[in-house]
Amino acid sequence: MQRFKWFPKTLFGRTLLFIALIVVSGAVALAVIARYYAGVASQRAYDQLLAGATIQVAEDLYVQGGVLALNLPVAALSTLSRYDLVYYKVVDSRGVVVAGYADLPSPASSAAARTGPQFANAAYQGQSIRTASLARYLPEEHTPGWAVVTVAQTTHARKQLTNDMSFKVWTLIFLMSLLAIGASGLAIRRGLRPLARIETIIAARDPADLRPVAADTPSEINAIIGAINGLIGRLAERMTAMQRFIADAAHQMRTPLARLDAQIELLADEHDPARLAARLEALRTTCSDVGRLTGQLLNHAMVTHRTQAVPLQPVDLVALAKEVLGRAIPLADERDVTVTFASDAPQGYIAGDPISLQEALSNVLHNALLHGKADDIVVSVATAGAPVTLTVTDNGPGIAPEHWEAALRPFERLGQEHASRRTGSGLGLAIVQEVVKAHGGSIRFAFPPAGGFAVTLAFPPMPPL
Repeated sequence: MQRFKWFPKTLFGRTLLFIALIVVSGAVALAVIARYYAGVASQRAYDQLLAGATIQVAEDLYVQGGVLALNLPVAALSTLSRYDLVYYKVVDSRGVVVAGYADLPSPASSAAARTGPQFANAAYQGQSIRTASLARYLPEEHTPGWAVVTVAQTTHARKQLTNDMSFKVWTLIFLMSLLAIGASGLAIRRGLRPLARIETIIAARDPADLRPVAADTPSEINAIIGAINGLIGRLAERMTAMQRFIADAAHQMRTPLARLDAQIELLADEHDPARLAARLEALRTTCSDVGRLTGQLLNHAMVTHRTQAVPLQPVDLVALAKEVLGRAIPLADERDVTVTFASDAPQGYIAGDPISLQEALSNVLHNALLHGKADDIVVSVATAGAPVTLTVTDNGPGIAPEHWEAALRPFERLGQEHASRRTGSGLGLAIVQEVVKAHGGSIRFAFPPAGGFAVTLAFPPMPPL
């Protein structure tokens, strides 16, 4: 579009230009057609006069003493000479010119002229002429046969009539084109008024007003209103979720920070070495909780951003699982943890964001190691069929079925039976849920028959390239 700087940037200008181009193209085509038919009409009109004069001349031929003679019909020729110069020629059966202009061309043959007047275009004395030839059989001549009469007329009057008719039709086409373009402009401007009204309504709104736009508009614009209201609805949901997340995060951060401040105050007044060591350990644990919570909040914000802004790309789920598994093992601290990895294929590709997927799998392993206190973890990838699944199975206590839905919501506290998990922020599985949802997949919990607890992440397979 930058190549054509003259191209209008407004919807009104572009639409009107498009209509104007169509109208002008149609007008040019009509002008050409009108010019053609004007020429045909003038040709036919003057050919009728020329044919009449030629027939009149042929009828006035007579034979005297065996010699062809002509009683020239002045009235018939004067009808033609009123508009143009007129020439004639009479040739007897012997081919001798007995009257008229001997050098006048006669394009039509004698045989063709016997069937009726034959018309042709020619040039004579430097001018364009139109000729009509007609043959008449005269048995009274010394040599009985066909005499040929040729009458010619210059074409000035024909051209003048063609120009006059063309000009009148062209004037009408021009006026109708102007009327069509003007009416189109008024119709377009009137049709765009609802859009201007919607613009005024939206521009006058407060940024915090996320109610649907209500306006009386034509049905064609209802789709735009629906799309705007859909966007406003999604924006309202996103803002509500963000506000709720910020409020929950502020609440979650306030508690450990207050605990941290109290522990520092107690530490300042403690002189007993044994109690001092215990308070330092408690302070260290609280700092760790604050750091972990802060990291999860940042990770949640990062995942939310990437699911909306980063395009998906081919990701090898097998390689990604191995990489994340290698980084997560140190979280077990001093415990002896057995880790097993299995896959039904050396590679398993899905369309995804590798960073978000790494964060999701890290959180699943983090929950199993730190909150589930598991010491036997099996990570398996199944690529056969659809969907592609990644399952983390551990020998921890797991989550009771009645808490599965709550475990996927941020900052949800599980029941008292999960006291070992109460130190968590409740963000880990919420991050996993958001990542899997952004990839068009799902998350499932299960208690396998062999024992333990399993978390399965299911993803649609990579579409064929």
